[in-house]
Amino acid sequence: MLVKRLLYFIGALAILTSCSTKRNTVVSRAYHNITARYNGYYYSNLNIEEGIYKINRNNKDNFDKILPVFVYPTQEKAKNTFAEFDKAIKKSSLCIQKHAIKDKAGNEIPSAGKWIDNNWINIGISHFYKREFFSGLESFEYVARTYTKSKDKYTAMVWMIKANNEVGAVSSSEPIISFLKNEKKLPAKIKNQLPALQADYYMRRGQYSEAAAKLMEASRNSNIFTGISKDKRARYSFIIAQLFEEQKENKRALQYYKRTIKLRPNYDMVFYSKIKMARLLDVKRNNSEKTKKDLIKMSREFKNSDYYDVIFYTLGEIEEKERNTDKAIYYFKRSVQTSTINVSQKALSYLKLGEINFDLANYPPAEAYYDSAVVTLPKEHPNYNNILLRQKTLESLITHIQTIKTEDSLQRIARMSEGERNAFIDKIIANIEKEEERKLKEKEAIVKNNSLPGAQITPIASNIITDPAQGALFYFYNPNVVSFGVADFQKKWGTRKFEDNWRRSNKATVIENFKNPGSDTTNGKAVTTAKTPKNKREDYMKNLPFNDSLITKSNAKIIDAYYLMGSIYKEELNNTKKAEIAFEELNQRFPANKYLVNNYYVLYRMYFADKNKEKSDYYRDKLLQDFPESEFALLIKNPNYAEELNAKKSEVEAFYSTAYQAYIETNYREAISLSNKGIKKFGKNEFLPKFEFIKAMSVGKTVGVDSMEVELKLLVGRYPKSDVAPLAFDILESIKKQKHPELYLKSGEIKINPDTFNVKMDSEHFIIAIVPDEPKVADAFKTNLDAFAAKYYSSKQFNLTSSLFGDKKQLVILKSFTKASEAIGFYDYLMNDKDVFKGDVKKELIDIYAISVDNLPILFKKKNPQAYKQFFDDHYKNLGNEPK
Repeated sequence: MLVKRLLYFIGALAILTSCSTKRNTVVSRAYHNITARYNGYYYSNLNIEEGIYKINRNNKDNFDKILPVFVYPTQEKAKNTFAEFDKAIKKSSLCIQKHAIKDKAGNEIPSAGKWIDNNWINIGISHFYKREFFSGLESFEYVARTYTKSKDKYTAMVWMIKANNEVGAVSSSEPIISFLKNEKKLPAKIKNQLPALQADYYMRRGQYSEAAAKLMEASRNSNIFTGISKDKRARYSFIIAQLFEEQKENKRALQYYKRTIKLRPNYDMVFYSKIKMARLLDVKRNNSEKTKKDLIKMSREFKNSDYYDVIFYTLGEIEEKERNTDKAIYYFKRSVQTSTINVSQKALSYLKLGEINFDLANYPPAEAYYDSAVVTLPKEHPNYNNILLRQKTLESLITHIQTIKTEDSLQRIARMSEGERNAFIDKIIANIEKEEERKLKEKEAIVKNNSLPGAQITPIASNIITDPAQGALFYFYNPNVVSFGVADFQKKWGTRKFEDNWRRSNKATVIENFKNPGSDTTNGKAVTTAKTPKNKREDYMKNLPFNDSLITKSNAKIIDAYYLMGSIYKEELNNTKKAEIAFEELNQRFPANKYLVNNYYVLYRMYFADKNKEKSDYYRDKLLQDFPESEFALLIKNPNYAEELNAKKSEVEAFYSTAYQAYIETNYREAISLSNKGIKKFGKNEFLPKFEFIKAMSVGKTVGVDSMEVELKLLVGRYPKSDVAPLAFDILESIKKQKHPELYLKSGEIKINPDTFNVKMDSEHFIIAIVPDEPKVADAFKTNLDAFAAKYYSSKQFNLTSSLFGDKKQLVILKSFTKASEAIGFYDYLMNDKDVFKGDVKKELIDIYAISVDNLPILFKKKNPQAYKQFFDDHYKNLGNEPK
């Protein structure tokens, strides 16, 4: 019995001593390897798998762009899986702490533990999916550098490539890829991953042919046990097709879209493969009827209800290729009408309608469609700036057209007899009141119907649209459930401010001939007034030009509108026919207009380019006879006139450059002398204000600020429209601010001195919030902040405190972060979190900053949050742009 107890005691002692991380024995290694493998590493893996599953489940691919090889979360979506990856980091970190075997000096023995390197890799992977790429890289590089005899170093290298690619350091991936390619002992698992990694590398460098070749290699690996999964092979095939499509290799693209469908991936990918194949159809070589019938069939299937807009857009593209413009417009309109969740597709449909109408020179509808496209189109669209520029051009054109119509209408009504005018206005008033009454009755009927038990809204007629080629088609959208209305609107249009003309990007372009006198405008809001029709008539007559002075002003608006309209047609839209009509109509209506000389010359040049000799000769003769001394006449008489004029300008410009160079080289007295000579020698010319400006600035450097101020005031007074006048005015304002700073302080404002704070980015930091000292706001904010920290930063321990800050504020402090970049990372996520700022907790009521441990006492003592805000904006805001 005694012997048995002794044996039990010795066994227990052996187990206890094996738990020590300071013993590198067979028993100790076995114990730590088993526990590291089946405790920390196992559960860490489960958390990572759970996080990756959530990422894949929530991923929504944009099939209009080339898909990425790997699915990673965006900055915003990464927050949704912080909890899972924080748990993984915590478990792996604890495992390393408890089971890494160390020598007597406390250094880890890499060869002693089999699963410690795997836990380091899991920590790196977790940081990677949290988009903390540099923290992830540290873990991967540590494994590759420390565990040189372990095969897991190759896994770490794979993740190093992925992290480098994500932070934009693609060149850093190249030597690692090269090393793995040439490694003879590379595990089969890593070998299988290498082609996809190389494809990702090539795609980021824009080498699409090489990327396609590597993805083809990856997609061929269909081994049941060691190969690539079917879903991944389908994704690779789809990307290969996109890459070939990008390189205009349409036949090969079609081949791989078909292969994608055969692999039976998720329905989205199958659907878009079919759509891409339809769009690649060569209508010149192939009959499109079968494709169109298939698409029409798809548009009648309820499972495609979220894709109707894509289907109709594709049908529109096919009709456009076949030059069936009317049908193309019809389908693009159907695409807009049936768009429910895909805002990008709605934008593309608007854009197509805008482009077609633009090509047809239907500029008013083109402007409306471009305007809608700009509102809904993502700013990342590759052609966004050009689209915006065209929209602005069309917007200006329509403004000028509307100006002419409005002023003509006002003049026409003003010329009527009093009886005719009153009758005309009364008719407008009656129509408006009738329309308002109709709308009111409709609203009352809707409210009444909806209040009845089991009441439903009947589908509106616009949901059934007739296609002349296909007969009646029903729009598969269910309007019966009223509660879906708001959600549907937001899907279509996003969150829009409740205001007139909400669909337009620029409300200022909406022009009405008459303002409804039944409404007035106060602070930009329509206010209904109960006026009688007789009183309303007076409001309509306010803008009518009854006297010669008002008619002259109205005509001036029309003249400017005609000239600017013609200039847009000619210079920006390249439509010389419409430009000729605009300029000639201007000359016919206003023979003595201020643009007459310009118009004659422009018309002469346009007709000359059109080879219309009769018209070009007519306008040439008009110029020579009516304006013989004008520059345009001199240009016609002397073909070398422009060169001679430019030569003179070149001489002045060269002289000015010499004076400017003297000023740049701080030879101020020489600059003054040269400026005086230039003024005297060349007299009045476009460089005269510039000579005066150089002179004034040089005087300031040699004589003093007061003298410079006098010279600049003279310059602004003499040449208010010159190029240098705004700069001179800014300098004068700066001088005034320096002399009289008290004039530029607002009432009750204290002068801010941000220099009282110190810049220490590597020191300990806190998050602070200055909140109103109201329990419903302050307490709710602290609760929300605590919940946010626990949800997304569960691996960190925070301390939340608060104290009074002045009379009506509280200072909430969240401690702590090791350095500024960590605090700013937290700050960026916090400011974008909708759950923190809800209910009584309004973002505009709370000022939130990151602050160093040294600056907090200064802020608390001086109570100058305005100064700290300026300091924060100057030194911290840019930290948020660094990769995390």
